[in-house]
Amino acid sequence: MLRANWLTLTQSTHDSATNSKSVAKRIGPKLLLSVALGGLFAWLVARGGVPLVPSSEAFDAMAWWAAPGYLVALAITHVVRAARWRWLIHPIKPLPFREVLALNWVGFFAIFMLPLRLGEFTRPTLTKSRHGVPISAGLGTIAVERVVDGLITSLCVAWALFALPRMQTEDPLANALPAYGYAALTLFGTALVTLAVFLWQRELAVRFTETVVGWVSKKLGRALAAKVDSVADGIRSIGSARLLSAFLFETILYWTCNASAMWLLGVGCGIPMTFSHALGIMGVLALGILLPAGPGLFGNFQLAISTGLKLYFAETLVGTQGAVYIFVLYGVQALWLAATGLVLLFGMNLSIRDLLGAGNDPPSQTPSRNTEAEPGAESEPSI
Repeated sequence: MLRANWLTLTQSTHDSATNSKSVAKRIGPKLLLSVALGGLFAWLVARGGVPLVPSSEAFDAMAWWAAPGYLVALAITHVVRAARWRWLIHPIKPLPFREVLALNWVGFFAIFMLPLRLGEFTRPTLTKSRHGVPISAGLGTIAVERVVDGLITSLCVAWALFALPRMQTEDPLANALPAYGYAALTLFGTALVTLAVFLWQRELAVRFTETVVGWVSKKLGRALAAKVDSVADGIRSIGSARLLSAFLFETILYWTCNASAMWLLGVGCGIPMTFSHALGIMGVLALGILLPAGPGLFGNFQLAISTGLKLYFAETLVGTQGAVYIFVLYGVQALWLAATGLVLLFGMNLSIRDLLGAGNDPPSQTPSRNTEAEPGAESEPSI
């Protein structure tokens, strides 16, 4: 009996060590690349005259309430940001509100901490392991979320570029920003139309995938067709007027809260920022952090905000109060995401390996399509 227990413990230790090595081997190169990219972005920020760590004198103009006020506003923003996902997951499997918050906050932490935005896979992975929802269906909900967010933030950037007077600047990134913003608007608008067409012609897409790939391998063709069908499950919410309108309402509320929080902090840091400025800068930040970068989004976060500020404010102000704004904005967000993420990881008995999908195998069962759960039914998530 003792020998059997010892062999079991030895095998478990060996498997754990093997899994850790596998994770390190898979993540290591991506981590090195992401750190290099983050370092490049951080160098561009400093080279552009915005210190990563502001001088102590620059903090003198900052109001005492700026950081705590922003923290409270950020907490409210993240509740709305997480809650809206329940409308997207509902056609696949309705989840309790607390579970929706927990899965999303762990996902936000993973996106922030893991390199090259690998954390985008965390929510689908955890939703499968905890609720049996196929990963491809979960990725479909993320695709809808990202496309709608990208379209809204691109519209914010385009509107700010059109409506607000801009400063003359020699910064090449700031001067290139209008072209990038309009290109992003075109890209996300096209992506939303593509998702709608894909859902509309779902059966055709499934048959096309199975037929084309089946020329190479019928088994692979059937497997990929099933994945395509599952992804379509993840975007079913956009085919429901009630679910889509609820999601869009809370998404607009989320971005409004986000811009309001950034505006509040900007005023508190001594920048003559209006809500319109905050909308534009928020949009630039949202588009900027889509670029793959290092852990903590460090580098591209600072570069996006500094570039947005230079469009509307003198570079001397951006180099002093703007640097304080960027420092506090990033610091408070980092503390909030780390605190909520780590607390929930502990409470849900998860590890970093689970965020990477390297933990225990998820349940093999998958839920059947919730075709009977139509919008307006009793099982519909509550506001």
